[in-house]
Amino acid sequence: MGADGRLRVYRFSGGGAFDGGLIGALERMELAGGAALLDALFVLREPDGELHAVDLATGRAGGTISALLDFRLDPGRRAAATRRTLAASADLVEVAGAGLAPGDAILAVLLSGDEAPALEQAVERSGGRAVCDERVSAASLADAAPQLRAAL
Repeated sequence: MGADGRLRVYRFSGGGAFDGGLIGALERMELAGGAALLDALFVLREPDGELHAVDLATGRAGGTISALLDFRLDPGRRAAATRRTLAASADLVEVAGAGLAPGDAILAVLLSGDEAPALEQAVERSGGRAVCDERVSAASLADAAPQLRAAL
């Protein structure tokens, strides 16, 4: 375990608009200070049923989250990111993906602070809704797995 954090989980129903707003919000969080992003996991079930996932460690390329753009825009890189994420976080991906209908997605984030208004606004614009907002003693989403399971 480790640091005190806040686990926030967001659910997006099919038809969510993933136009880069979420990525921009995460990037602004990293640059602006305030609530720091400790860990994150995005899991998407494609309309054909295929599961894709990217975690923060995979999404950070060269210290930024620019690889998340590749995940969003390039199906080949999405598959590669999913393989890397599954290698590191298969249990979490399975938990997050188990209840997703085709077209649905989950975003789980672990923050070091309470306020993340840019993220909240981006989630709302993307058609998402919060399903969990809980204080946890965790330094990673793996540490917060019981709370994540309960939220999903």
